[in-house]
Amino acid sequence: MLRRYKDFSIDVGLHRGSFIAAPRAEQQRWVVHRAVDELAEQLRHLDVIAPEFVDGTTRGEINAEWHGSEADYHDGSLIIEGQQVMQDWEAALMRRMAERVGAGHGDILEIGFGLGLSATFIEEQGVRSHTIVEFNDQVLEVAKAWRARRPDSDIELIQGNWQSVMPTLGDFDGIFWDAFPTSEDEFDQYVLRDSTVAEAFFSEAAAHLRPGGVFTYYTNERDSLSRRHQRSLLRYFSSFAVEVVDGLVPPADCQYWWTDRMTVVTATR
Repeated sequence: MLRRYKDFSIDVGLHRGSFIAAPRAEQQRWVVHRAVDELAEQLRHLDVIAPEFVDGTTRGEINAEWHGSEADYHDGSLIIEGQQVMQDWEAALMRRMAERVGAGHGDILEIGFGLGLSATFIEEQGVRSHTIVEFNDQVLEVAKAWRARRPDSDIELIQGNWQSVMPTLGDFDGIFWDAFPTSEDEFDQYVLRDSTVAEAFFSEAAAHLRPGGVFTYYTNERDSLSRRHQRSLLRYFSSFAVEVVDGLVPPADCQYWWTDRMTVVTATR
């Protein structure tokens, strides 16, 4: 199949006769044509929005053990191992996610403390308890100081990465995930290969949510979800809702996001 458009072409060849072996040839043609149409539409859309990106900068590699690395807080950013882990332009995004995960005012698990934006917004929801998992030693000290300013809140801080900590935890009414990859292997898998940076955590979130509990996470999706992303969600959750937070202003040198909006997902167990 060769499709030629004004600005690009799409050439699809099926190398195996039994590939997409629907009962009838017209069924195979229909689904393949649909997939090509979706790709073409996505390319056209990217052509429209790409000129609006901020310039961005290229990140360096992660070369040290993350938990003991220096956490540099300045100018509204958290930088670890040369990585822009979080910046304060995310505040509107973090607030919306916190509102969704804390709407039931129950027991909340948060993965990654960062600048403490989301943690603060979660506390504003009046939740019953708030468990925060943080891997970096210095960020954990900042989180301890943040907790000390809230003596009336039930806040538990746990040091470690989510991969090792999750088996030790119980169940929650809401889970909030915004963990940064802590090695080049994690960056390669979670950012470059998975459908979304949080995909590796989906099974853990579903396993630790009470019935009807909700899960939200940093998506790296601008204005919709890919089919692959949706299928991954529906493997673990009964339903999900998607909304867009716009008006975001990442700085010109941002390493990890370049546009003025991002989707927020609320997945329900």
